[in-house]
Amino acid sequence: MMKTEEELTRIALLLDEIELELRRLGYWQGDAGCPDAQAFCSTVPFCLDTMEFQQWLEYVLIARLRELMSKDRPLPERMLTAPMAQEVWRGRWNEHKQLIMLLKRLDERFGR
Repeated sequence: MMKTEEELTRIALLLDEIELELRRLGYWQGDAGCPDAQAFCSTVPFCLDTMEFQQWLEYVLIARLRELMSKDRPLPERMLTAPMAQEVWRGRWNEHKQLIMLLKRLDERFGR
């Protein structure tokens, strides 16, 4: 099912907020930090064998969702990134709670 224009706008704003939080945490790497092409061929969820989770957020999740929206392509039906973020940053939740909450809000946009 295609998202409404309002839903797409909310998703785009959430992606911007997630990017800002990744920048605030010092995780955003831009073009200079992009993993090599082989890293994207991983068959492991979240590319955890070839990327750090924050790299996956930047170079796979955010980049792919923005690309799909710009080309008016269907978005995923469901998404669960917040539980993985909680696991990755276990013991450092306080430092990452804003990012985890943003990911939870993004997940909720795809659970409807």
